[in-house]
Formats: sequence, structure tokens, C-alpha cells
Amino acid sequence: MSRLPATVAAIASDRRSGAREIARAAAEALAGLEPERVPEAVRALLLGHPAMAPLWRLASAVLEAPDPAAGAERFLERLRLDDRVPEAAAPLLPDVVLTISWSSTVVRALRLRRPREVLCMASEPGGEGRRTARALAELGARAVPDEEALATFPALAAVVGADAVGPGGLVNKVRTAALCRAAHERGLPAIALAGETKLLAADLPAPEPFERVPLGLLDAVVLPDGPAGPQEAARRARAATLHPSLAPLLEELRRAHPG
Repeated sequence: MSRLPATVAAIASDRRSGAREIARAAAEALAGLEPERVPEAVRALLLGHPAMAPLWRLASAVLEAPDPAAGAERFLERLRLDDRVPEAAAPLLPDVVLTISWSSTVVRALRLRRPREVLCMASEPGGEGRRTARALAELGARAVPDEEALATFPALAAVVGADAVGPGGLVNKVRTAALCRAAHERGLPAIALAGETKLLAADLPAPEPFERVPLGLLDAVVLPDGPAGPQEAARRARAATLHPSLAPLLEELRRAHPG
């Protein structure tokens, strides 16, 4: 087996960046590879980030294309369309929001909306919510311990990102489902900011520290053309099929990460 390019290995081991950031870097890396090296690189990326739908969408685009650069560019065009999500989401957000983990899309939407108060669950393990609070320091954002946030829900909506949206649910950081339930117990909305590249016909594995959140716990999944209800989000996910050659790897990863 040939030696994996250093850029691909670094992306596969990245545990700090979000799905969108990782997918963009991966597309740029795959675009520069010789076609015969693509399958090995795709496998490494998906083994490193099995729950990230944009990487599976990228892999499908590259494998379907006549050359890696063409497939990567086709995927990047779709990813650029997802830049519309923050603008579509901002008018839906209330004046006090509670979010979880790290999502560059959520951060951009909150910067557009500029709520009176932004609260970020610390998001243990990993503490990515503290990173979100630092990124939104200009809005006075602050991190809140996870259990305190869930017990008191000091906001008017739960706003979450997503690594994947499939027919069986949304994949995001652990405690996302608890956050959405806490909002609903108070009659408040739970809104996911996803993007079209997060949609996938297959339900991906959700290894720790991720979990699968039933779409019924969400009031809206915001896509580039606006919010979709749970049933519409599931319908649109089912249309985003994978390249057939990826099916064995997906099954392998599902066996390794059941649930």
C-alpha cells in the first residue's frame, strides 16, 4: 500500500475542526491526487470521520467523476451553496439562544442575528462549547456547564449544528438530544443548521462522542433554501445517495460502531 499523503493523514486525524471545515480541506487534498491514490485516501478520511456526511458526499462525488479534481470541484460547488444557511437561519433565531459543541455554520448565523444573549453548553467531553463562546466573545457569549444548561434551559431556543442528517436522525455531539428535549419540555423550538451537504440517504454510524438525534425532536432543519420540517428533511436526505463502491466500507463502520 502506498504511503498516505501527509495532508490526508492530518485531515483524517483532525479532532478540532467541524464537518464543513474538514470536508473543504479534504476536497482540496483529493483534487491533487492521482486517480489511483483516491480510494486509499477516501478510506482513510472516512475511517477518521465516519459520522461526517460531507466527507461521504465528497467521496461519492470524487468516485463518480472522470478525475479527482472534477469531482472535488463539483462537491465544493455544493459546499459553497451551504454558505446560504446562516442567512436563512438568522431570522428564525430568537433573542436568547442556547447551543452546543462547535459549528462554524451556527457561529456565522449568530454573528448575523446578534442575539441579546448567547449561551453555549460546555459540551463535555472535549469542551467545544467553550471554543464557541470564545469565538462569539463580541456577542458576550458565555459557556454554561452541561447539566446546569439542561436543568434550567436559560434560553428561548436550542440551536444546534449537524455532522449528518439521514432518514433515521441527525448526528451531532452527545447531549444534543437532551438539549432538544429540554427545549420542547418548555414549549420552545429546537433548530438545526445543516446545509445540503449534510444530507445523506444512509444513516451513518455515530461513535462516541456523537449521537443520533431523532428528527422528531427538531422543529426545523435549516438548508440553503430555508427551513425544512422533520419529514421534509428526511425526504430530502433519502435523495442523497452514496456511490455504490462505498457500501462495503459503510457496513464495516456500522459493525464497528453500532447504534
